[in-house]
Amino acid sequence: MRQDARIASPPNTPPDRLSALDASFLDLDTAAAPLHVGWTMRFEGTAPPLAQLRRHLEARLDAVPRFRRRVASPRLGLGDLRWADDPGFDIARHVHALRLAAPGGPAELRELAGLLLSQPLDPSRPLWRLYLVDGLDRGGFAVVGQAHHALVDGIAAIEVALLLFTPQPSATPDGHGAWVPARPAPLTANGRDLVRTRLEGSGRAALSLAAAARRTDPARLREIAGAVEAFSRPSAPTSLDRTAGPDRVVAFATTDLEGVRTAGRRHGATINDMLLAACSLALGRALRRRSEHPASVKVLVPVNVRDGETTAGNKISFIGVELPVSETDPIRVLRRVRAQTRAAKDAGEAGPLAALADAADILPAAARRAVTRTAARAASFTAVVSNVPGPPVDLELLGRPLASLFPAVPCLDGHALTIGALSYRGRLNIGVTADAVVVPDVLDLGRDIEQAFDTLRVLPAAREVTPWRERAKDRRRLRSVPATGAGRS
Repeated sequence: MRQDARIASPPNTPPDRLSALDASFLDLDTAAAPLHVGWTMRFEGTAPPLAQLRRHLEARLDAVPRFRRRVASPRLGLGDLRWADDPGFDIARHVHALRLAAPGGPAELRELAGLLLSQPLDPSRPLWRLYLVDGLDRGGFAVVGQAHHALVDGIAAIEVALLLFTPQPSATPDGHGAWVPARPAPLTANGRDLVRTRLEGSGRAALSLAAAARRTDPARLREIAGAVEAFSRPSAPTSLDRTAGPDRVVAFATTDLEGVRTAGRRHGATINDMLLAACSLALGRALRRRSEHPASVKVLVPVNVRDGETTAGNKISFIGVELPVSETDPIRVLRRVRAQTRAAKDAGEAGPLAALADAADILPAAARRAVTRTAARAASFTAVVSNVPGPPVDLELLGRPLASLFPAVPCLDGHALTIGALSYRGRLNIGVTADAVVVPDVLDLGRDIEQAFDTLRVLPAAREVTPWRERAKDRRRLRSVPATGAGRS
């Protein structure tokens, strides 16, 4: 690279700290359950040369500076975890190329994606990696990528994709503006930053909790307390509640987005409700294959709490939803799911956890880790079901259109299954990620989700069963019963 136009972080740039929520994903990361999000992207056209792809991505990294930064621990224990420029950053360590062996069909791509998404990221380097995959038998090529959850959540990942995979020209043409890492902050700055961030964190936590109190009366506060209690209430145990190891398998499902939206409107349900209903029907089948028959299982549903702003890193909370997996009637399943999500929204169930995440910013690292791990143990659930709005525009890579995009949500240690959905180009694309040992039937689960959507999309509008309708039905039934006793011979 040329060094005549050196780009470095300005000397007075504020430290790029990890929030308590960002750091929590590092706290919960284990060898058996690495917490990186992933994606499998299918592109049209011929694969670009690896060197060209590396130049293209490197030229755009100024827009996503954390992709050149690694996690730095505070020196002498002063301060918080922060993102610091990697002095040895090399795009070649993060962007690789592979070729599928014949026949290179969908099954081979799924197997490769599972293998790649099983590999941990190097904690001493920026926490992301991409693989350019060629050799697909139906033409085109793929990109399988991963980034640690500490770096991005689902919404932030889409923002990064818009920066890296849209056709806008880069601000720094190839061969110019070579990046130079910033020098580490002096020790005195770390001490000042510790005081400042503790004060800022205390202020954010106080404002968040005070705002929650202002918005609610005592009855409302009791409802929120009940929502938090319900979140930690034990879910029915299943064979999916364990981790066997780091090996992952993936399955893909897809359905027509407008068909899902239209069917949801007929039942007063959102796309997220439709996704949860499809997952309930599919999980019910998967559990019955295992001779397990719980009435319901709890899933965690991430909720975006950005309030409209674009924020790097994580800005999410969670709600718990009981999926009625023993129920096979799709209308009843959808109604029960819809009732829960409405109640969760009305009660503001995501708010208390978001406030607690803000409050955790004021804790020392050891206390934060203890709180994070205690909360993870208390959160009883069977799976994570995530729905992220996809990019609003068509993406491309070096002039090659992106045809499809399937997400991979990480499995928390002690859990074997996640389901992620993402909308793109009129399709709702679902990625199922699972522990390879615990969920060997992941492909069946993917097919069951697709079939459940097929059923839900064609459901006719059904009248709500209200008490007055039930009473009217009873009166009609009584009038139709023949008279008995007097008058009969």
